[in-house]
Amino acid sequence: MRFVLKALIFCIALIAAAAPALAREEILSFDVDVTVQTDGDLLVEENITVRAEGDQIRRGIFREIPIGLLDDVGFWTKQGFDIVSVQQGGRDSPYHTQTFSQEKIRFLRIYIGDEDTYLSPGIYAYTIVYRTSRQLRFFDGFDEIYWNATGNFWSFPIRGATARVHLPEGAVAEQAAAYTGAYGDSGGNYRSNGVGTGTVSFSTTRTLAPGEGMTVAVGFTKGVVPERGIGDGLRLFLDNIGVFVFAVGWFGIIGYLLVTWYRIGRDPPGETVIPLYHPPEGFSPAALSYLHFQEFRQIRRGSSRPLIGALLSLGVKKHLRIEEDAKGVVTFRRLQGSTEPLSNGEAILIERLFGGGETVRMNKNAGVRLISAHAALERTIKREYGDRFFKSNLAWFVVGAIAAIIVTILSLILQQPPDEGGVAIIAPVIFSSLGWFGAFKGGEMLTASFPVGFQRLRGIALIAGAIVLLLIGLGLGQVSGYPVYNIGGLVVFAGVGTLMGFRLLLRAPTQLGAKIFSRIEGFMLYLTTAETERLNLRDAPEMSEELFERYLPYAVALGVEKPWSDAFSAYLARIAPTQAAHAYQPAWYTGRNWSSANIGRVTGSAMAAMSSSMAAAMPAPKSSSGSGGGGFSGGGGGGGGGGGW
Repeated sequence: MRFVLKALIFCIALIAAAAPALAREEILSFDVDVTVQTDGDLLVEENITVRAEGDQIRRGIFREIPIGLLDDVGFWTKQGFDIVSVQQGGRDSPYHTQTFSQEKIRFLRIYIGDEDTYLSPGIYAYTIVYRTSRQLRFFDGFDEIYWNATGNFWSFPIRGATARVHLPEGAVAEQAAAYTGAYGDSGGNYRSNGVGTGTVSFSTTRTLAPGEGMTVAVGFTKGVVPERGIGDGLRLFLDNIGVFVFAVGWFGIIGYLLVTWYRIGRDPPGETVIPLYHPPEGFSPAALSYLHFQEFRQIRRGSSRPLIGALLSLGVKKHLRIEEDAKGVVTFRRLQGSTEPLSNGEAILIERLFGGGETVRMNKNAGVRLISAHAALERTIKREYGDRFFKSNLAWFVVGAIAAIIVTILSLILQQPPDEGGVAIIAPVIFSSLGWFGAFKGGEMLTASFPVGFQRLRGIALIAGAIVLLLIGLGLGQVSGYPVYNIGGLVVFAGVGTLMGFRLLLRAPTQLGAKIFSRIEGFMLYLTTAETERLNLRDAPEMSEELFERYLPYAVALGVEKPWSDAFSAYLARIAPTQAAHAYQPAWYTGRNWSSANIGRVTGSAMAAMSSSMAAAMPAPKSSSGSGGGGFSGGGGGGGGGGGW
């Protein structure tokens, strides 16, 4: 007997110890009252009773309610939603909200409870009252409320759920149905009554597992609630104001660029271009280069066409000599005694480059000095010639670029697209910007007429990389699966390219500049004419060593040094065919492998050595109806789910 008593006490103790472990967090009851108002709004009261054990439910519960749906095109349909009251145990409870999107649904999450207050294990009752709009559906013979009463995304089982639908005065329920189970199921584990009256009730007949819910549908008298009319279209527009801002903004930007180009970017008429046998009077090689390219056209890091042209001009005028050693490193040596006048840019360049010294070797020690000299030349040329002969109109372009950035960011904020939609807009901005920039820069390198193989390879590589980036941007702009965002991606892709193109188109010469530009084109026409054709030009000066050297700095600065050098090489071959290889040795240059038999190639090599040495000298950069039986659990308005926090 004593043994039996001990065993009984042990079993009781074991059961008592296990009892807390057997208790689990769950929803004991989920009761919903939905009142359809005469204006079509719904007033919803949810009474949720839970058992809390301190596992997931520590401070309270949260309720997730859908407030927006994304259609297949990519437009949001947003439901109006206002919280009337939140209570715990019959008393007002603190709460806070958070919105988030998941796939095609935007949710409002309501956290009930105090972040600093933890609940003891027990049973707690919560009441949420809210008003929502744009939930009813209108058919030919009846109107309908199709409502996901509990939601299908709870992390707890629901022991029992009820839903009561109260129709507006004058309306009676003509048909009713409910659906239980997981999302998409059409389970029939429910009871209902009230068809033919103004209130229809539903209740589940089994426990709903986590992830299961109950959806109800009631078809009622048509015409009691006014249908949505033109206001619904306006609402759709307001729900998708970001799309409107994006479309109007981007097309407005393109329109702005077109109007701006038409008003200030078109070139005024210039003079007829005819061969000009001398450079426009009063312009140095650096000045002509700046005016022709409308920028300091870079060759490599640390060097530009105006800089190389100015240094050659100083050499031809016997103010310095360019010396290239066996390793290809260039040294500039200052000479004294020349009486040849210098332009303002050339004078400041030679002073900044040499200072008080006689030689400058293009190594790392000369980097800072070279940067200073280059910058001084650029400032002098731009100050002397910039506004008089052409305008970059950069400010007008910057306005368009800033507007494009603002429009894109603002539209994304207003629209809040799904992740795929955001990718379809943002990706073309990033990849297209890089791609179009690379394409324009690579094209600039390939058309620069500078015979440096490395630079041409860089240009080809830039264009190849740009094509890859553009294809990636174009492809990512089509990943969303929503036509609205796919079209938006195409607009951004094309718009960024248009912006880049207009950056070039908005540059325009002044009336005076147009005349000078025509003369520059005429001079370039003369410099690029072959020697055999040059002989047929009327009144053209006879080619000579002095003429070649005088115009070589201009040819280099304008990017046509090769045809000019080839013409001189052909001239030497014509006048001294047996001595062409040694017929010419410039006083301004000494270097390896000089040969006047192929001056075009040698001149190009010399220019390449200069630009390479300058680059090396640079410092390293820092680094259907539901009530008729065609619905399913989870369909209709309402829904969502919840959990503990």
